[in-house]
Amino acid sequence: MPSLPKWINDTVENVWSSKFKECTVSHIENITNDLRRIRFETDLHGVQFEPAYALGIRINDRDFRNYSPFNFNRETGTFDVVFHVHDHEAVGSHFVTQLSAGDSIKILLPRGKRFFEPNAKIHFSIGDETSLGSSLSIKEAAEECGSLFICLHELEEAAALENLNLYGYHSPKNSAMRMIEALTDFLREEKEAIYDDDVVFYLTGNGDRMSLIRKFLKAKGVSPRCIRSQAYWIEGKRGL
Repeated sequence: MPSLPKWINDTVENVWSSKFKECTVSHIENITNDLRRIRFETDLHGVQFEPAYALGIRINDRDFRNYSPFNFNRETGTFDVVFHVHDHEAVGSHFVTQLSAGDSIKILLPRGKRFFEPNAKIHFSIGDETSLGSSLSIKEAAEECGSLFICLHELEEAAALENLNLYGYHSPKNSAMRMIEALTDFLREEKEAIYDDDVVFYLTGNGDRMSLIRKFLKAKGVSPRCIRSQAYWIEGKRGL
């Protein structure tokens, strides 16, 4: 989200007050050295939610950041967010590391486009650290539909996937060829499902990496209608 003057953000919160919820931090857990899961509590009755929706958090006077919630439970009034806190000098990371259990913050309600395809037989989520929340929400929805779920994440620490019960492929950071190799293995094993358009690929995270993977999948015969994408960030670009 773009950086805006304080008065504009104040006006947004006041004029669109119905779009914000006062949430309480109820639990904080470190998944790895640079990943932190936080649970929030609030009244979620009547709040619309779809897999891979994003919520907004105002991290300072000028900036909002988008995050993907999961474990979204209207009955208990709770949801979780995984935060990537790799750079403590970054304003987003600084904000998250200052949160403590019991803190209250305003959150812009989840919103976004319809991303999840309930009729797919296999759901394949691809991304990086910023994609973990989306993958978890897609995994939950896939399991509710009785479908298969698999993921491929570009991460510093593979242990993060196991700690989050996200079993799938892992690629070290900045290793596009490892991602291509993993996808090649999958496409070979699921050739029939690919041909029948039974697999939907969800690409999130780094916009440049997404573009590369989209081109690769299309070149390998994956139908464009079976590829969903949403860029979360691009190197050197603010406000995405």
